[in-house]
Amino acid sequence: MGTCSADLAALLCPNATAIAAADYICNKFSDASFAVDNTYLLFSAYLNFFMQLGFAMLCAGSVRAKNAISVMLTNVLDAAIAGLFYYLFGFAFAFGSPSNGGFIGRHNFGL
Repeated sequence: MGTCSADLAALLCPNATAIAAADYICNKFSDASFAVDNTYLLFSAYLNFFMQLGFAMLCAGSVRAKNAISVMLTNVLDAAIAGLFYYLFGFAFAFGSPSNGGFIGRHNFGL
């Protein structure tokens, strides 16, 4: 399978104008897909932190007032440890170069 612009230029017609148009279209689609991918990733992270906040409120509301501080500290530590482990392992698993057919990454551990 060829590149995006070569495949698209073959569908249009084999002249220089079609090749330039195919390059332009493929570059615009790759920029848009990059933006959509990053927006989805950030939106998922926001949802995750808001769920963590909701769970903290639920836990703090289900204990006595004297124990609310320790429950909140537990939830903050949970989010901090999750962020640390994502930095150390998660980014490499999600976005590192694949090692076995594209299932999981094996590079960029600890960035």
